[in-house]
Amino acid sequence: MKKYVLFLKWWLFITIVAVGSIVCYKFGAFQEVWDKDSTKLSFLIMAIFAFMSGWCGVKTWSLSKQDEEYLEEEATANYERLANIGWFTSDLCLTIGMIGTVCGFIMMLAGFVNLDVKNVKSVQELISQMGYGISTALYTTLVGLICSAFLKIQYFTLGQAISRHKDKGSTIL
Repeated sequence: MKKYVLFLKWWLFITIVAVGSIVCYKFGAFQEVWDKDSTKLSFLIMAIFAFMSGWCGVKTWSLSKQDEEYLEEEATANYERLANIGWFTSDLCLTIGMIGTVCGFIMMLAGFVNLDVKNVKSVQELISQMGYGISTALYTTLVGLICSAFLKIQYFTLGQAISRHKDKGSTIL
């Protein structure tokens, strides 16, 4: 049983994320993001998160099967490269979220070009457009931050396990 502790930690974390996602779905959070994020970058971020979480699970399972064994230096280096891809992807989620933030602010400020302050209808449309732009900015930022943090937690745990394997190898030699 001790052999699969690393995988079970990952599984517990993903289960908590899945339950949280189901709760968000039931309360309409995903529909809210879909309606308010005109760039749909939030869903790109979520798709990247889902794929990379599954990929981390596969790598965690693979490493768990070898838990008490010594990994050769080449195999350890391969796991480290794979973990670095996860770290890069977590930063990519954050970057895509920031791109969505900038897009939202551009959408928000674009309405000032044709603003006629004497026309009440024009001002009302600007306020509506500003609300839509700021919601895009905030939702993409929020989703990017959350997905990035959750990926970092997974890849930190994987990285710690890789370090333990490296340490076992140095004590064997």
